[in-house]
Amino acid sequence: MAIATENRPDFSSPEACLAWLASLNPTNLHETHDALAAMLGNLQERPPLPAQHLQVLEAARSAVEFVQTELARRYAARPLPPVSQEDETLRIVVELWQQMLRGYTLIAQRSALDPAFIDRRPMLAQRRIHYHGSLILEYFRARREVPPGMWAELHRLYGAAEDWNVATVRVGEPLNETWRAQSCAEAYIAILLVDAANPYGRTPREFTWILRWAQRFAPHCTIHTDVAVEEKSAYAIDLSQDFGLRPIAVANPGKTLRRVDSQRLAAHIQAVVAQFKRGASPASLGLGEDCVQPACARLLVSLYRPWGLAAAGRRFARKTTHGAIQIATDLPSIGYFVAGRPFEQPSEVRAGTFRDMMSVYTIGEQVESADRTEGELYARAAQLGLVLEHWEIADQSLQGFRIARHTSGSRVDHRQLVALRPADGENFLLAEISWLMYRSNGQLLAGVSLMAGVPVMAGARIRNANGAGLRENYHQAFILPAVPALKSESSLVLPAGWYQADRLIDVHAEKPFTARIIKLITRGTTFDRVSFERLPG
Repeated sequence: MAIATENRPDFSSPEACLAWLASLNPTNLHETHDALAAMLGNLQERPPLPAQHLQVLEAARSAVEFVQTELARRYAARPLPPVSQEDETLRIVVELWQQMLRGYTLIAQRSALDPAFIDRRPMLAQRRIHYHGSLILEYFRARREVPPGMWAELHRLYGAAEDWNVATVRVGEPLNETWRAQSCAEAYIAILLVDAANPYGRTPREFTWILRWAQRFAPHCTIHTDVAVEEKSAYAIDLSQDFGLRPIAVANPGKTLRRVDSQRLAAHIQAVVAQFKRGASPASLGLGEDCVQPACARLLVSLYRPWGLAAAGRRFARKTTHGAIQIATDLPSIGYFVAGRPFEQPSEVRAGTFRDMMSVYTIGEQVESADRTEGELYARAAQLGLVLEHWEIADQSLQGFRIARHTSGSRVDHRQLVALRPADGENFLLAEISWLMYRSNGQLLAGVSLMAGVPVMAGARIRNANGAGLRENYHQAFILPAVPALKSESSLVLPAGWYQADRLIDVHAEKPFTARIIKLITRGTTFDRVSFERLPG
């Protein structure tokens, strides 16, 4: 909503802009956002002297950062479809980042031949990389595809800093929470690290931590023009291409290739993890006051391979394949299609499930056939209002699939439990959404990680060691058998929030038993997957 002209602050001069910024209290986010956009637009249309222009932009940075962060919360929680209510919020956030970038670019152009501005070149170069990187990070935050040309422009800005011989010159950077200073190379590396951290597969809290940690850890990485392609544990950046980091082993040698060395970062992450084991708090290690354990340590350990070893950590190679795949995304549908019947309290439970779909996931395990034919199964599902979506497979590995949906459907979250079955399969398997990204054409891409073993639907309820809870209702859960060939232990998939070490769970399956939880394997948004032991009796 634009500010009415008569209520618009006075932006007629740099002095008026500075006075308004000094008195700013951004209680109304949209009003403040509109006013900042109007001020930056006025400065571009009628630019003052470069020194005055720069003074206003520097004074505006903290206010811009605040309103941008607050507005972005409206779409950060879930993947943002291109046509949605908050799509307009993303548009105005991106536009304000672009206005800040254009402002610094205009100053750099107008002062290029001014000897008095030579010492400002490192700052102008760093600010331009920072704000262009903010555009890329915003698309990550919304889980949207980075528009074509955006990576290439970031590489061009870094290349210009190299040409000016200012790439490694540190300048004051109040927005860097750890160092309060940053060079062009460090700003550039921070963006590259976020890209390497699987940003499309992170919760909003994890993404916030990763942004901060990328700034904190960037000084432990260096960029070099000498490139040895044989070196396997390193990343490379090609300044002439339109993508982020790639393993150096797949890079094409050339003058535009740069080697990103993160060996010191790997050692530093190991040192921080060692401090965790000795009881140090995340805040004392400069990771942030809002970082909590054990989530903080878990996230940092997961970043060790992509940040320190230039490795994505995939155990099995992907192969391009095509075909349809059926997906159940809500818990009642998942239980129904896995078991061939809706979940009911144990007194009404009857046996029945599909045969095994993939031998590598069952290792010859025999499963009884469902009572209903497939047609009857779908007809009954329709009567119950249970939904089965149809996606397409883009590629697959033994660990999972990359899938795409071209039409609208249920809104899914990463780390959500789903059940899936390829067109040539017989059985539904459990899987977890590992990442999500919308393309500009509205297509939704997702990565799904399979849980090894044919799932068996069961009832589960919590009970205390003294037997309390025996009269509680059962909840839908799943048993996954051990698959030694994939080094996968037997596990329970329980409702979200149930994990607690040594907790006792009554499991009602074909043969009821009591399980003691040993450890958490995966914590999703809708489930906890745990290892367990069966208690005698």
